[in-house]
Amino acid sequence: MHAKKLDKIATAVLYSIAGIIVAILASLILYILVRGLPHISWSFLTGKSSSYQAGGGIGIQLYNSFFLLVITLIISVPLSMGAGISWLNMQKKVL
Repeated sequence: MHAKKLDKIATAVLYSIAGIIVAILASLILYILVRGLPHISWSFLTGKSSSYQAGGGIGIQLYNSFFLLVITLIISVPLSMGAGISWLNMQKKVL
């Protein structure tokens, strides 16, 4: 076989495997959403969690997740902007 033909076959195989994996993940997420969305209520999203009783909420956990997201953005955006500007200045000196 020629190298180009072998490369096209390997690329097609890898794309088909990736497509199958994406389809499996999409069907799993769709299954979870179809089965779980009817059970989500506003009191579940904003209520306090209960350690020893069923039916608690996830409000505190959602707040903590968003809080960590904001803190991470506050730290990472200036660092990445500074790194990008520094890299650009170094590239101008090299060229």
